[in-house]
Amino acid sequence: MFGLSKTVYYRWLKENKPINRCINYELVLKIDQEFKDSGNTYGPKRIAKELGISVKKARRYMIFYNLKPNNSHPPKKEKSPIPEQEGKYKQIIKPKMDLTKFGDVFSTDITEVNYGKEKWYTCAFYHIKQKKVFGVVTKPYKGMELVMESFLKMVDEFGSFKKNSIIHSDNGSEFKSYQYWLILTWFGFKPSMSRVGKSTDNGFIEGFWSTLKREALKESHVYTTLDEYSLNLKHYCNFYNNKRITLL
Repeated sequence: MFGLSKTVYYRWLKENKPINRCINYELVLKIDQEFKDSGNTYGPKRIAKELGISVKKARRYMIFYNLKPNNSHPPKKEKSPIPEQEGKYKQIIKPKMDLTKFGDVFSTDITEVNYGKEKWYTCAFYHIKQKKVFGVVTKPYKGMELVMESFLKMVDEFGSFKKNSIIHSDNGSEFKSYQYWLILTWFGFKPSMSRVGKSTDNGFIEGFWSTLKREALKESHVYTTLDEYSLNLKHYCNFYNNKRITLL
């Protein structure tokens, strides 16, 4: 196992420490440090890319030293098929389509988290081409005020937009409102909307929410205030946009 003889392997099991002289302990320290710096979220692929080693070697050392990332995906639940129904606006943006003919393309949504009796709602705009998130705003309620504040914050953070830009959303009531359509057209955006009951149509930002909740929100930590929670999201989004390793 891992190039060890049976004698050495069973001695390691007994003493609970490796004694194989072929192990590159300097590399072990680098892998361990990279793993800790990522908040225990990096797997073998990202570790290998960061250190310039093979994925096989990174995986071997991580298994050997029991370095398990805490962002493993939960098992998928079986869902009954839902008849297709178009949303209020035409679905311009579709999964895996070529986006080169469009300008800036965003995906937006509202997600919620529960802490005790508290419910906090976060809205954001995910730039599909740049794979970055903008306009993150959290409030103890959802509605047009949350969406408008998030949108204006995104505009302030991002700057000017290219022609033929699109913002895709699900069928939430906020995104079907006249006020939302009005502000999009004012800034030169075209609205795109998912099919009814098809969350995968808005999978771009849904994927971001999933990553954020796995990597940034600790289940064992109870946020006492909304400000503390919002500050944590701000730090994570800065890390996500500027430092997190992208495999694609």
